[in-house]
Amino acid sequence: MKRVLVAYSDSSDEDSTPDKHEPIKKRKLPTLSSHLTVPVPIDDPTKHQGRVRSSPHVEGQWAAYVYVPVALHTYAQRPLRDLVCDALRYAQEVVPSVQSLEARSGKTEAGDINSSEVSGLQELHVSLTRPFFLRAHQREDMKRAVRAAARLHPPYVSFVDEIRCIFTASFATFSELTNDEKTRTFLCMEVGAGHAELRGLSDSLSPKLREFRQKQYYEDPRFHASFAWALLDASDPSSRSRTDEAVPTITDAAVPAPVSGPLQPQSASPAASFPTIPHFPPTLVPGLNAEFAHQPVSKVGTFEVGELRIRIGQDVSGWSLGA
Repeated sequence: MKRVLVAYSDSSDEDSTPDKHEPIKKRKLPTLSSHLTVPVPIDDPTKHQGRVRSSPHVEGQWAAYVYVPVALHTYAQRPLRDLVCDALRYAQEVVPSVQSLEARSGKTEAGDINSSEVSGLQELHVSLTRPFFLRAHQREDMKRAVRAAARLHPPYVSFVDEIRCIFTASFATFSELTNDEKTRTFLCMEVGAGHAELRGLSDSLSPKLREFRQKQYYEDPRFHASFAWALLDASDPSSRSRTDEAVPTITDAAVPAPVSGPLQPQSASPAASFPTIPHFPPTLVPGLNAEFAHQPVSKVGTFEVGELRIRIGQDVSGWSLGA
């Protein structure tokens, strides 16, 4: 006959048995080290001369645009660089708060361009797209589209019977344009000769932009290179785009209205004392065109277009036309 041994728990075992009705305590996870966390960018206008983002930051998304570079640092383009610097000085006499688009440092005094600011004028950009946004997996695809547009640019026969892909363009006049957000207004030089070729390059990028659900360039584009800007007073209803106005020509502005004096800042940014204006005075652009009519922009502002570039975040890539 087999004996079955039965184990009985003692009182100590009963005491150690957890109560089914007692809540289980949750342990807190340890805090991640600061070097493992990705800081969220803070839009601080005080670090960007009062400028604000046109679109909020989205992680994994890069701002981009396609443009044609116009070098100012070469000996051949020295006259154009001098013209831009002179035009900037003229504008700052009328509107002291005007900033150089390529400035690397602030002004020493209102209307005074220091040597660092002038040396920052190394290159102008003629945009072929609006600013648009790309995801990580779209960046290389967009680069291929820009490279294809550059490679497929139709060649032409030059005056020396050479087959060339580079074409000549020139600036025709000074003008004022305002960004879509109505936060900044720009002084720029608009392209005359070469407009059709630039339009062809811009249109060739439209299919890829549509594929990425991005805005195409304007239906009636005004290709231009901006060289100066000013903050607009957002509270002023007159701070609106004037891109619908006719583009003044050199002859139209031969006898401009007299400049009445500097336009003083109307208000300041709440974040810091960055001056804003309601708009450029109506005499500024005609005054620029008249002041420099003795050296027509179309002659001094001639440049060769031989490369397309795309900027994605801080990364810049470029391809020669026809290559």
